[in-house]
Amino acid sequence: MIVLVILISTLMRKCISRLCITKTSNKSVQVCGTELDVVDSLLKVISVEDGQKFIKIIGSGKRGENNLTGSFSQQRQCFHTVPACFSDKSNNTDENGHSRDNFGINNKYLNSKKSNTMCADGANFDADAFKKANPKVKVGWAMSAMKSGDEAKRQQMKACSDHLQEMWQERKDKSPVLKQFRDYLMKSDNPYAFVVFLLNDSHDLHVHKTATFSYAICKEFDGWLSSPHCNIRNKAQVLTPEIKLEAVSVATRYHTVMFQLVFKTFELKHQGNGYMLPEIKRFLEGKKYNECALLAGHLGLQDHFRIEEIAVPLILQNKLNLLETYLRGNQGQQTLVVQFLDHMCDKSYNINNLVSSMQVPDVKMSHLQKKSISKLATRLAKLYEIPNDLIPNIVTARGLGALKFLLYKRYIENGMATGSWEDMVQNAVGDNETLQLELVEQLLCYNEVKASAKWANFYNLPDDKLSIPVREERKRLAEGLGSEPAAGPSEESWEDELMPVDDMEAYYYKLKLDPSNIQFVDTKEKYQEFISVVSKPDNVIGVDSEWKPSFGNSVQRIALMQFATMNQIFLLDMIALNSVLSSSDWLLLATAVFCNEDVLKLGYGFDADLKMMVKSYPFLKEPLTKMKRTVDLEKLAVKVIDKAINLMPDDKGDSDEEGLEDKDSGINVKFQKTEERGLSELVRQCLGKPLNKGEQMSNWEKRPLRPTQVQYAALDAFVLLEVYDCMVQTAKRENMNIDLEPAVTVKWSKESRLDRLRAKAKGQQPPKSAKPQVPQNASYLGMEMEPGQLRVVVDSMLQGLGQQLRGCGVDVFILNYDEGHEKAIEVAMKENRIILSSGTPYQTICSQLGPERCFHVVNTLPAKEQIVDVLRHFKVRVRKEDIFSRCQVCNSDYFLKIPCRDVRKLSEILTNSRERRPRDRTPSQDRWQQYMLTTHGIDSTSVSFAKTGIDIMIDTVPQKIFGIVDFFYICVNCGKIFWEGPHMSTACEQFAHVMNLQT
Repeated sequence: MIVLVILISTLMRKCISRLCITKTSNKSVQVCGTELDVVDSLLKVISVEDGQKFIKIIGSGKRGENNLTGSFSQQRQCFHTVPACFSDKSNNTDENGHSRDNFGINNKYLNSKKSNTMCADGANFDADAFKKANPKVKVGWAMSAMKSGDEAKRQQMKACSDHLQEMWQERKDKSPVLKQFRDYLMKSDNPYAFVVFLLNDSHDLHVHKTATFSYAICKEFDGWLSSPHCNIRNKAQVLTPEIKLEAVSVATRYHTVMFQLVFKTFELKHQGNGYMLPEIKRFLEGKKYNECALLAGHLGLQDHFRIEEIAVPLILQNKLNLLETYLRGNQGQQTLVVQFLDHMCDKSYNINNLVSSMQVPDVKMSHLQKKSISKLATRLAKLYEIPNDLIPNIVTARGLGALKFLLYKRYIENGMATGSWEDMVQNAVGDNETLQLELVEQLLCYNEVKASAKWANFYNLPDDKLSIPVREERKRLAEGLGSEPAAGPSEESWEDELMPVDDMEAYYYKLKLDPSNIQFVDTKEKYQEFISVVSKPDNVIGVDSEWKPSFGNSVQRIALMQFATMNQIFLLDMIALNSVLSSSDWLLLATAVFCNEDVLKLGYGFDADLKMMVKSYPFLKEPLTKMKRTVDLEKLAVKVIDKAINLMPDDKGDSDEEGLEDKDSGINVKFQKTEERGLSELVRQCLGKPLNKGEQMSNWEKRPLRPTQVQYAALDAFVLLEVYDCMVQTAKRENMNIDLEPAVTVKWSKESRLDRLRAKAKGQQPPKSAKPQVPQNASYLGMEMEPGQLRVVVDSMLQGLGQQLRGCGVDVFILNYDEGHEKAIEVAMKENRIILSSGTPYQTICSQLGPERCFHVVNTLPAKEQIVDVLRHFKVRVRKEDIFSRCQVCNSDYFLKIPCRDVRKLSEILTNSRERRPRDRTPSQDRWQQYMLTTHGIDSTSVSFAKTGIDIMIDTVPQKIFGIVDFFYICVNCGKIFWEGPHMSTACEQFAHVMNLQT
């Protein structure tokens, strides 16, 4: 007996010593000597009770101030039950005799791994002592983990963690580890707490990479939550604020690589999440602005901080991406930050004073110059759509940039006509006196003293703000005003044309249609007449559109649309028509013209025109996606014309290499390369001369249009007909085997990058037309997946493939024959599936969802080969147990396994009820009915599932099968019954070509 007591004492000493071991961050092990002294005192009195499954340890624990880190209070006894691994062998054993716990893991891991066990009573928990001994551990979390009855669960989680990490380190292929992890999740009563425990216990949590055990666990957990295998019923009970707070602490302890994943998985952004503020303020005290911005921005807690606390330091450190992350979804903070930047753009503002007062580390002074700050402020003001009256300095800087651009276009590129340039200058300058003065001074830099003085007169600028040359020229103009009336810039030509009109007509391509055939459409009657003309069958029309250039201070809208036939040109005044046409009238333009298969539409750079059209009239987006016979000559020219060889050589007399001399000024004018590009260059190659693009940057919203604007707009549409005819003739002459009517893509229908950024800045989901988020199953591309992880929608024309995939265990939604691709898109978006389609439907689906959400199936192949392509592409590994693991009728993978005897009895009950045989109820029958209800959830009276009322298809089972099989599998979703018989070997042979497929 004495020997037994000694052995047990030694064993208990080792066990309790392990309870006192603390793992440090460098993975070294330290043992507190004081705690071991307490263990000695606890082991002095040991009583062994025969026939008991536990050993009782009694000790005073009086020696030492902080015995067992506060787990034992002074002068009290602690009763602790020894884990099963230290007692007699449990009945729950595996084939090797090892005991297993509730998680199904071998208890040898409980023996082989060091465990940080804390034995405590929640009611007598000494929080101060615990905090002093464990400064890095949250007291609240420790108390919740150390409540009465939680110790056994904690040991189980520790054993699971050790098992998973050992597998992770030993295996190159990580998929078994993740599968085992999912099994643990299914058996855990609180998966969220289990995952937090795993992350806390992870050996590589400190590693700043995504290829770690901790990151893989978190990512797999995120996927499991959105899978049909997730068994969490009441999320509010298991996902508590304490768990969320601990998840934040874990995700930011060493780095923030996992934070966004944890943020999504643990649903950290919600009303009343202010209890997470201490975590942010802890980083703020250490001036870790990266972490502050990430946490506050994602958690939506920006309003708890002044912009000087987080936003301004990020600006000083030039961490602009983090700044936008921080401001996301908070319009108030966005406005305050942009107004602060606007204040910094003021000429009198001293940035050095700001830097010295803020005391922010690692300030990037090179990025705090006025030009850089102005550029940042302008971009954010445009992104956040801040009203101009709130940002006067930014508006001035924006106008100054536009003014310099216009001066460059006019005097350096010679690329704008006088009237267009003056319109644009007035639009850019507006009523801003600073910009008006800047215009006058900039003109002096181009030696335009007379123009400076006239603009000064036009804006009535005071003399004391003008330079001496401008004042003197202004005085000379005033002295000569007696013979001519005062005029503004737009009422007279201040300078000679750079090129005489005759020379311009000789150099540029001219409209070959009489001006009388140009019709201005500005009434409903003219609009209806226009529709009837251009929609005639076999018509070929050229289409173009114009809008006023924007310099950031106005919203762009389409102002003019041009439609040209070989005999007539229509100019649609969109400004005037907006007041007389309804939405149904505009829809007629889309359906009768753009969607008319009998009319060929030609354009150049069609994407830009269609995008602006949809921006101006959003209700036209859907019908325009169904356009037919619309050709973009820009893309067709790439196939037909070799850009290195002109179809029509230049005439030597008009060669731009020699230049043209202005006879009045004597200036040798050379056209820049920017003049000869785009449609102008294509016209030169096809028709011998370029287009005059001087009116391209015009105020197309101003009425009436100048004659030069009308000529420019009409020619841009009409010349498309001539260019297309030239390319058709060239293709025929060169025997080119190409499609001369290639379809226009629907890229134009997608939201612009700015629209997506604005939606993101507002904290909204990306628009449907934007690139959708990659679905969960696509995230497995690059690593093997199980059949159940692949979730697809199968086109109605591929139902054979759908049945084959479902037979392999793939989650398949099969469309009916009367359901089109619209239904496929709806299901894919709602249930996060990938669409399998082919031919034209695939092209349509791909254009709307993107290539990540669909897969093209070669419809000429048999289903047996199609399934190989699909499984190989998505790296799906099919095993024998996957065959017929999913219901072939309803696609469910949840089956109820019932012994043959129970199914036979249900069959007898169903037969008796149909034959209306009288049946006396006996106690044994009542007991059997109660057994079926409690064990299988089946109402044996009606032969259906008790909860759902779904009938069980007993009558589909042949009577002879009852003597062959031992178990039946009933689909819980539809009641279909399956069993394993000789057909299983046949099925495995049928799917042999996809089992263990090399991916």
